[in-house]
Amino acid sequence: MLKACLIMGGAFIGATLSLAVAPAPASWIGAAGILVATTALFAWSIGNANSGFWIETLSRSPRSSRAVALTFDDGPDAHFTPRVLDILEEKRVPATFFVVGTRAERHPEVIRRAHDLGHALGNHSHTHSLLFHLLHRSGLRREIGACNEAIRSAIGREPRLFRSPHGVKTPALGDVLAETGMSAVGWQVRAMDYVVRDPGRIARRIVEGAVDGGVLLLHDGGGFQGGADRSATVEALPLVIDGLRARGFTFLRVDQLFPVAAYRAEDGRAGSGSPAAHVTRPAAGPDATP
Repeated sequence: MLKACLIMGGAFIGATLSLAVAPAPASWIGAAGILVATTALFAWSIGNANSGFWIETLSRSPRSSRAVALTFDDGPDAHFTPRVLDILEEKRVPATFFVVGTRAERHPEVIRRAHDLGHALGNHSHTHSLLFHLLHRSGLRREIGACNEAIRSAIGREPRLFRSPHGVKTPALGDVLAETGMSAVGWQVRAMDYVVRDPGRIARRIVEGAVDGGVLLLHDGGGFQGGADRSATVEALPLVIDGLRARGFTFLRVDQLFPVAAYRAEDGRAGSGSPAAHVTRPAAGPDATP
């Protein structure tokens, strides 16, 4: 918040000096220009999912060699997430799931299965409410902490990966993530599968848009934006995996791609986390090697 206060203070001083020193109408034009530029900066830095202005955000790894990270938001869903897990298990692909706390509380068995299969679990807020973006630091700590607790109750580990609902990152959120030692995760390309109902279009968007080290966004849960039916995503997923492999890509979890810690260690420090299940163990296949 200090950075935000300094920017707003500087804009106010600049606008005031413009009004005090310059003759009209130049003074009004100068003051208005300063306020418009400041507003545009805030809008871009808050609304851009990959902006690192308030906190460093992971969206594309500079160290990758033909590897990408599949990520899924808005679950767990009792119907669609198990189908996604079945496909990932069959294709021997690791992924990262950013889960909503209230849904994790309702379906802990689903995220336990994801964890047991070797996938990483991240925090996607507790309620996924639009009001999340209006919260101050105390409210954000409660939201993020409640989701962390729901995940910890299910798998015994507290996540350090966080993706904000809608990708929005306010100055207050940047402060809270820094205080709690969590890593903000954006995306390099998203499937738009919350509005697109054609599996082929979903797959083409990901396969054609992916670049080295990219974080790829799909949804295993629905109802927050667009419809609740994720059938198209499930149908698209094998096409996505096969298409990316045909382009020479391999698959890693987010914490392997950058690397960052997926979970907090039991003593409170960063820890890497998931058991080496068959989808991520190097001996399991070509996509398992960091």
